[in-house]
Amino acid sequence: MEADVEKILIIGNGGHARSLIDIIERQKKYTVSGFIVNEKFKDSGSYPIIGNDNDLEKLFYSGIENAAIGIGYLGKSDVREKLYEKLKRIGYQLPVICDPSAIISEQVKIGEGSFIGKGVIINTCVSIGKMCIINSGAVIEHDCRIADFTHLSVASVLCGEVNVGEASFIGANATVIQQKEIGRRCIIGAGTVIRKQVEDYSMVYSIKNNIGGG
Repeated sequence: MEADVEKILIIGNGGHARSLIDIIERQKKYTVSGFIVNEKFKDSGSYPIIGNDNDLEKLFYSGIENAAIGIGYLGKSDVREKLYEKLKRIGYQLPVICDPSAIISEQVKIGEGSFIGKGVIINTCVSIGKMCIINSGAVIEHDCRIADFTHLSVASVLCGEVNVGEASFIGANATVIQQKEIGRRCIIGAGTVIRKQVEDYSMVYSIKNNIGGG
């Protein structure tokens, strides 16, 4: 007889939430109890809206002990950070949600609540913090360090031994050359190539603004 599949809540029901659900259904480790949203939506998809943030404690004590934050970066990480803190205070577990198609070395460490999308490649000796989003097709080479709440967009590339600070955003198709460091709460725009260190709170948002020249 198979063990009971644990229940999980999805916080939010936009595009990132739909991506989460698709992976959760493919993983077959959890069953989705429903969405938690603070606004009215016309279409909640395949699962019901079962409450808002004020219902989280009640739902936890009803027996739903797992949650996944289905809200993306939204230009800054603050919303995800506050939700994470609230969920942990209540007692929720936030499992890693990893698509079966991802290729991940056995020597990789991934923090709680992180999302690993379709076709991601993560090489050996990489450390990924909690609540990170590693989106479809991203490549993280050996010995990289990615701090909590960081978002790597679609097809972004971190070459070997790159460090990315807390709550930074790396845009689609951006590339960080080996042994470079991205500071805390930076935004690296789509298609940008980073060739030298980026200080905390920096914004590099155009392929015309490549750091370090040719």
